[in-house]
This record gives sequence, C-alpha cells and structure tokens, in this order.
Amino acid sequence: MLPNPVRADLPTAAPPPAQPAAARPGRRRPAAVLALLAAVPVPLVAFGAAVPAGAAAPQHRIVGGGTASTADHPWVVGLASRQQFGSGRSGQFCGGALVTPTKVVTAAHCFYDESKGVRVDRPGLKVIVGRDDLRGSAGREVPVKAIWIHPDYAYAANINDVAVVTLAESQGSRPVLDLVGQGETEPYTAGTRAQVYGWGDISGRSEYSPVLRAADVPIVADQTCARDYPGGQDGKFDAKGMVCAGEEKGGKDACQGDSGGPLVVGGRLAGLVSWGTGCAEPAHPGVYTRVGAVADAVRSVL
Repeated sequence: MLPNPVRADLPTAAPPPAQPAAARPGRRRPAAVLALLAAVPVPLVAFGAAVPAGAAAPQHRIVGGGTASTADHPWVVGLASRQQFGSGRSGQFCGGALVTPTKVVTAAHCFYDESKGVRVDRPGLKVIVGRDDLRGSAGREVPVKAIWIHPDYAYAANINDVAVVTLAESQGSRPVLDLVGQGETEPYTAGTRAQVYGWGDISGRSEYSPVLRAADVPIVADQTCARDYPGGQDGKFDAKGMVCAGEEKGGKDACQGDSGGPLVVGGRLAGLVSWGTGCAEPAHPGVYTRVGAVADAVRSVL
C-alpha cells in the first residue's frame, strides 16, 4: 500500500538552547516529495530544516493572497508553543477560529506527531489573539485549559480533522465566528467564493513571512476533487467530511503553517485547513475539513 501524503502546516519544537528547533507539522504532501522535506521547514514535526534556538523561526503564510488584519477579522487566532517551536514567530504552529469567548476551533492533526501518527502534547500551549505580525507583542497569548479532538478523527484517512481548544481566560466581547449548520450544502456549492486565513508559506518554495495573510478561493466541486485526489500518493478525498477550495490553474492556496486556519463562506466557518498535495498547484486544490459534517459534534462541546 502506498504511503499517505504528508501534511505540511504545523511548526517544530524548540529544544534546549544549545539544540536545534524541530520542524513544524503541516499540510500533507505526496510521498514522492518526502525526500525534499528534510530541507524545507514544513509544519511537520518530523520533516523540515531545523532552526537553531534563538534564531528566527521559518514563517508560514497563504500562497497568492494579501495581507490581512485581526482588526478586520478578530476571530482569526494562532496556536503557539514557544517551548517547542521557539520565539522567533511567537511559537506559532497552527491557525484557528475563535467561535465563542472561550473556544477555538482548529484541526485535530495540529496535536499529532506527523512522523508517527500519534497524539502529542504542545508544551506551554497558548492561543495568540489580536496579533497580525508574529514578531511583535500585540494582542494576547492566552493559556489553554483543555483540548477536545473529534472522537472519530482518523489520522491516516484525514477524516473528522477537527479539534476544539478551551481557553483558560474568556475573550469577553471580542467578535467570534459562527459555524455553518450540520448538513448544510449551500456553502459548498462549486464556485462559491471563500476566504482562507493564516501565517503560512507564501509560495510553496520556503518564502516565508510572519504577517497574517488571506486569500480568496472558489469552492471546488466534489467530483473534481475526487478526481484530483483518487487515493495513493496524492491522498484520497472523501466528500462526507472534506471540501476542496482553490483556483483550477493553481496560484492561491493554504500552505505550510496554515493548518487549522479558517475557511470562511458568507461570514461563517465552513472549513479548516487540513491537507493537500503541494501548495497552489494546478489540479491539486487545498483540502479542508467540511465543518458542515462535524458541526453538531463541535457544538456539543462549546
């Protein structure tokens, strides 16, 4: 059986000062390019170039988008572990969306070791709220009280890739993002415009920035995505729990560093950055967790 493609959207751990920082976990890539990942700082704990502690960590952002602001999108947050990923980019390794004053929705694989497919802790886990530039100190780094991962999350199949993080401190009146309803289909109509947010790779060629970015992408028809991801090295698309978004000719996509970030349709959370082959490639759109398939389960823990 061919190996699963590998995610490339999470950051790596920052060991003691004299040791190199680990690579960030991330969006999945095909097995054919795994050999290249040793030289690329992908969001995979086990893949990517090591970053010396104290040095600027690799930055990750949206491909083909523009700068965005948490003043305009106050529900966009980052997950961070300075202990594991260093302080160069505030320790950011995943994105997420604030959906209540104390709850953040993100991807389950953000809490997995992608070299082993097992659950891992993120020491000193914080949620970054209100910070556009990860090099600065604006906003807050909020402690985390609990993490819920969908009980039917399947790491190997990328299905039910959703988690809920409970904050130790309420964000009060800060605006939150509502979820689409369970079983809704209209937000996933092919051609519908969606917006994706994150601090990921800007090109898929290790050209990084610490600044929040966003891209406008169309929802891709399920049949098209199933053709683009039939299984094997490129991964298998499952419309029951996934949705694709991206331009047919490529050019706009989520990438390394964007895992768990929100895909927004009509002002509601419709998807979460989950996996994909490469970044912004033709015939390989980004694959997102279909929030309409897990909304009831998520709401049960809000």
